[in-house]
Amino acid sequence: MADNNVSIVMTMKTDIDAKLRTIASTSQGCSKAFEEFQRRAAELGGKFAALNTRYDDFSKKSATAKAEAEKLKLEMTAMTKAAKASGQELDTVKFESLQEEYNKLTDSAKGYTDAAKATLKEMRLIEQEARTMEFSEPGAAEAVGSGGSGGSGGFLSKLFGKDIGGKLAGSGILQMAGDSVSNAIGAFTESAFGQPLASAMSETLSGTISGAAAGAIAGLPGMIAGGIVGTLSGALNAGTKIKTEQDESFKDYYRGLYEDANAATAERVSSGSSLAAGRETTKLSFNTLLGDEQKAAAFMEQVKDTANTTPFLYDDLVGISKTMLSFGTAMEDIIPTLTKVGDAGAALGLSTGDIGTVATYLGRMQSSDKASLEYLNPLNERGLSVFQWLADDLGVSIAEVYEKISKSELSGNYVSDVILSQFEKLYSGMMEVQSKSTEGLDSTLQGLKENVDAAGGDAYNEARKDSKEADIAAYSGALGDKLAELSAVTGQVQAYGENLKEQFQREALEAVLTGTLDKQNTVFSEEDAAKLEALSQEFSEAEQAYKDGSLEAGKKMTDLREEAEALATAAYESSEWAQAMHDAELDQINATRELTTAMEAATNAWRENNAFSKGGADGNALLKFFGIGRTQEEQQARTAGMEAQGDAMLVDIGGASGLASGRRTKAKGYAVGLGYVPYDEFPALLHQGERVKTAAEARMEDRSGGAVSVTITGNEFNVRQDSDVDDIAEKIARKLQDALLRGG
Repeated sequence: MADNNVSIVMTMKTDIDAKLRTIASTSQGCSKAFEEFQRRAAELGGKFAALNTRYDDFSKKSATAKAEAEKLKLEMTAMTKAAKASGQELDTVKFESLQEEYNKLTDSAKGYTDAAKATLKEMRLIEQEARTMEFSEPGAAEAVGSGGSGGSGGFLSKLFGKDIGGKLAGSGILQMAGDSVSNAIGAFTESAFGQPLASAMSETLSGTISGAAAGAIAGLPGMIAGGIVGTLSGALNAGTKIKTEQDESFKDYYRGLYEDANAATAERVSSGSSLAAGRETTKLSFNTLLGDEQKAAAFMEQVKDTANTTPFLYDDLVGISKTMLSFGTAMEDIIPTLTKVGDAGAALGLSTGDIGTVATYLGRMQSSDKASLEYLNPLNERGLSVFQWLADDLGVSIAEVYEKISKSELSGNYVSDVILSQFEKLYSGMMEVQSKSTEGLDSTLQGLKENVDAAGGDAYNEARKDSKEADIAAYSGALGDKLAELSAVTGQVQAYGENLKEQFQREALEAVLTGTLDKQNTVFSEEDAAKLEALSQEFSEAEQAYKDGSLEAGKKMTDLREEAEALATAAYESSEWAQAMHDAELDQINATRELTTAMEAATNAWRENNAFSKGGADGNALLKFFGIGRTQEEQQARTAGMEAQGDAMLVDIGGASGLASGRRTKAKGYAVGLGYVPYDEFPALLHQGERVKTAAEARMEDRSGGAVSVTITGNEFNVRQDSDVDDIAEKIARKLQDALLRGG
């Protein structure tokens, strides 16, 4: 969707540049008003160019940030998949670092995008001002400011005399004073009331003052009349300006909604596809671990339900469950065990990683039936009083518990059972409590949203499989072989061009700096080789002068090197190879244009831009009034409504020579007098002997002013009205009768 903005900006730039160049180059005299007009045009042009550069910069930075963020996202997905596949714990430090960097990049991309949108708004304001300037008249402004060029000066002449008053009027002092007052009031109003009231009052007051100044030539009555007209004009301009600003704001708003919604959908599909792919891989691994596809599917549903009702995320539960299964924990014991461990973790504020660690060591004790300090210390370090619980259960001291563990007198199953029973006794239900907290609700909501995205991603991935399999078959067969051959050719062609370009540079520098040039085998023409020899001679002289202490000669040496490089570039771009590449590009451009001329895609971008040019005014009602864009159902409803109006209804339809009316009959049709068919599928009642003109015949009759010329065997008859047909028929009949009588 950023990229529709690019075409909009290019169109705006072309349009505004043309307007401002026309305005700035026009010359209608040397008045101060027109000089100011030209200055403002040049200022707008410079400002627009700067904004255009800024817009390009923001757009490039946004695209770069998005691309880098996408790379990080792929890297995080790969890390997660690798950890799941290997059964090892995810490197949370690195993952969180990548996540933080990803968030920064996405925030930066959004910031750049927002900045680009804001810049685009400023550019549109300049576009609007340029359009306004295009239709303004500096000469008229000058006349307003002067009170009429060459005039008497109006009431100023009465106050100061004809000479002084005329000169004062011609100087534009009235307009200057009016502008000052208008600006002052505008600034005060904006400070007091803000926009758009300040703009409306300023525009209205400016119109009043301009009108009064223009009417000053006719004295006080002229000033009053001019002030009234100017006030009305200013108020209209103010309303138009406010409406335009509202419309532009509305366009930006709904365009932003459209682009954001499309971007969000694309992001959901992309994210959902990754989630669904990961879950599909997870399901396959559980099929292997459990040895039964149906059991695996049922277990995965249990995992999903647990994720939806606890602070755990689906992927977290999957990782912990896989670890527990690998240590021999029975499938039916996994969710109950995770629930007990999760309750303890929720009570003690453990992270998901810590909870996974606790579950892992419990699984190791159960699978090995051994209890060691290696397994118990990590639990104790996370705030779980495992040694005290064992001491209480055995009725001994903590020191004796350590001694029993060191002598391997306690089995792993016994220790894990004691710990899990304490979890249930002390912390039961804590996950449900935590799930109601802000953090818990956020986690549950995130999990549910991931399920929604994964559903879409699963459907997308499934629908894409057939195409991917077809691609694999094609790329592994004849198509792949041909593409590989073509890729090799492409690489060879590109390498040849780059090698040739470097050879031009290398030989040019060798010729100028070292005086070495193989004229028999050089890539340069004889003419260019002679230029290089001349540059070489100059370089030798400059080098000697530099050695003699001339710094200016050192600068000359640098300049000669740059000249040699420039000559090499120009010579390469003028070479037969470069020209052949240029011609090939032109052929490709022309061929692409010819191939796509009639395709809808060629005008889709134009249509989209035009669609975004519509504001809040609904033009559909006006178009449909004339039958344009009306659906068949709408047309039938309109026809039914017209029929209900009765026989007396008249429809005025514009024709070539004025208005024609049609008379409605009881038989639901137009019998006579309809000058023009107003829309497709128009119902009409026709009588025997009547004729209906085609559109082409109607246009021909319009161009001929309604007269149809009929020539029969040298006799010409003009048909201007219905009665002419009868007259022609009688004349033809009489001629036929005379001919028959003469023949008899």
